[in-house]
Amino acid sequence: MNSQLDEISARLRSIRRSRNLTLAAIEKNSHGSINAISLGSYERGDRSLTVRKAIEIARFYEVPLSYLLTGRSPISTKIGKIMIDLRRVKILVLGCGKESSSIERITLSFISGIIKARQDFNGEVLSLREKDCEYLTISIGCTQEELLEYLEQNNLLVRIK
Repeated sequence: MNSQLDEISARLRSIRRSRNLTLAAIEKNSHGSINAISLGSYERGDRSLTVRKAIEIARFYEVPLSYLLTGRSPISTKIGKIMIDLRRVKILVLGCGKESSSIERITLSFISGIIKARQDFNGEVLSLREKDCEYLTISIGCTQEELLEYLEQNNLLVRIK
């Protein structure tokens, strides 16, 4: 059980750091509902995390509670390979400011990373392979269905006729 508690504590710290947030920033951005000292104690494993507080932290980080507790996204069906409209991504990147959600920032950063890794700078579409989709859902902390819904809502999917 201690190893599970250590994993949850490490995951709390990892999520916060992956978003480049300090403990003080969490307290400020949560309007004081998540105390910096308490969160630091949860991250070190010095303090017990209640279910109520775990739910609050998961909502703040915009990740499913199951991911916060287990490190795995909820089970979902496989969506296979999808095509992303890079013209639409460029529009979103230009409009991406302080108002953007962490899901939007992570998704756009992920897509940019794939473009750089594949050195595909002139393309108008990007194929996300099955593993790409899996890694993206883990990064965001959502199901594959929720990822598809997000991509559809933002008109990022290319429709193949």
